[in-house]
Amino acid sequence: DSSRCTGCKTCELACKDYKDLTPDVSFRRIYEYAGGDWQEDNGVWHQNVFAYYLSISCNHCEDPACTKVCPSGAMHKRDDGFVVVNEEVCIGCRYCHMACPYGAPQYNAAKGHMTKCDGCYDRVADGKKPICVESCPLRAL
Repeated sequence: DSSRCTGCKTCELACKDYKDLTPDVSFRRIYEYAGGDWQEDNGVWHQNVFAYYLSISCNHCEDPACTKVCPSGAMHKRDDGFVVVNEEVCIGCRYCHMACPYGAPQYNAAKGHMTKCDGCYDRVADGKKPICVESCPLRAL
C-alpha cells in the first residue's frame, strides 16, 4: 500500500546493508512528489501543500525489456519469476539499463558490470520476505 509510505527510506537502507552496496548504487529508491503553495486571504493564510512518496525497485516484469537486449545472456528471468543478472557473464554494455523503463539495472564501475535488485530470491526460497518488505515499519511494501 504505497499510500502508507512516509519516505523514511528504511527499505532502501536495509537493502543497501543486506546487499553490501556502495553509496552510488541503490536497488531501491524513494521518490518524493511535493507541491502546493500558501495563499493569503484577508490576513489569514491557507495552504494546499502536499507530499507523497513512492518506493521503486525492479518490477521483475513478466516480459522484461532488459533481458531482450542483453547480448551476453547475463540478464535473465529465473524460473521463480525474478529477473537477475549473472555478474560473471555480464560484459557491462549497459543496454539493459537503457531498455529498462524503471532504471533498475545499474552499472557498478568498481566491478565493471551491471547490478540490480534480485528480489532477495534466496530469502524468498527460504520462506522469508525480501529485506525491503521485512524492514518497512509501516508495511507499505
